Amino acid sequence: MITLKPANTCMRRLTYGALLIFSAALLAGCGGQQSAPEAWGRVEAKEVDINSKIPGRVISLLVKEGDQVTKGQVLARIDNREIVAQANQARANIKAVEAQTDQAATVTSLQDQTAKASVHTAQAQLEKAKSDLALAENDYNRFSELVASGAVSQQLFDSYRTKYQVAQAAYSQAQASVVAAQAGLLQTDVNTANEDAMRSKLAQAQATLQQVEVSLDETEIRAPFDGIITAKYVEEGAMVSQGMPLLALQDPVDNWLNLKVRETDLSRYTLKQPVKIQGRDSNLILDGTIVDISKKAEFATYRATNERGDNDIITFNVKIQINSDKVRPGMRFKLIDGGQ
Repeated sequence: MITLKPANTCMRRLTYGALLIFSAALLAGCGGQQSAPEAWGRVEAKEVDINSKIPGRVISLLVKEGDQVTKGQVLARIDNREIVAQANQARANIKAVEAQTDQAATVTSLQDQTAKASVHTAQAQLEKAKSDLALAENDYNRFSELVASGAVSQQLFDSYRTKYQVAQAAYSQAQASVVAAQAGLLQTDVNTANEDAMRSKLAQAQATLQQVEVSLDETEIRAPFDGIITAKYVEEGAMVSQGMPLLALQDPVDNWLNLKVRETDLSRYTLKQPVKIQGRDSNLILDGTIVDISKKAEFATYRATNERGDNDIITFNVKIQINSDKVRPGMRFKLIDGGQ
């Protein structure tokens, strides 16, 4: 006996089978050609806090948030009256030390000339005393023989003996004078050392003035580069401490995009690779260049959402330099060309 099944049951089975075949074909096609995952990132820019190196009161704040400034432009001033007084005191100290140095140099020069003249005179007197002593000694020896033979009287001999003794004393005195004069040259050395000490003291005073002048220059807070004031932390009249930030300055044309790329997709990216990025405003499309691919993994991970044994996938940062004044820090962009 043959039982005929209803036609609608056969149609249902055919339709179900066709869907299975179509799904399998679709999955096979997707598995064979995977497209790159959509990569989004956030824009960052060069921004610094401008700090005060000098503690004191802010007497003028010359900019506000949103102002464009140029490198070297004065942004704020700190009360400098105390430092100006220190600078004036340092200059007065320099003048006093300069006068003392000049005086020491004059004393050294005069004493040196005097000592050298004294040595020259003493040596000349020593030469004369030596000559007189030699003459007196010859007379003494000659009259010693004559008095012994009775050719001259004892009285005459005694006078030449006295002259010889006087000449000996004069020679000894002349030698002492030379030694004393040479000691004067040693005093010149002492004066020269004192003069050198005064010069060192002068150099120290000048260095102190330079340091004060640096501090005085630091009371004018200047922009380190061209940029835009993005934050103002203090107002005029506020007391600030050393290192306290006054303003935030951003460079509008030094910016970049940070992408968090899965480790499985890193092979798509290379250094110096040109790319195109698109903002949430689809009309905003910019050029960029990959300038860094981090060697260190990010802490954020993509974790498995099933129990099929999938491994967690960590990410690495890819930095894309943009340098466009059309972007702002915090804006999000996606990669639309490059990294494929």
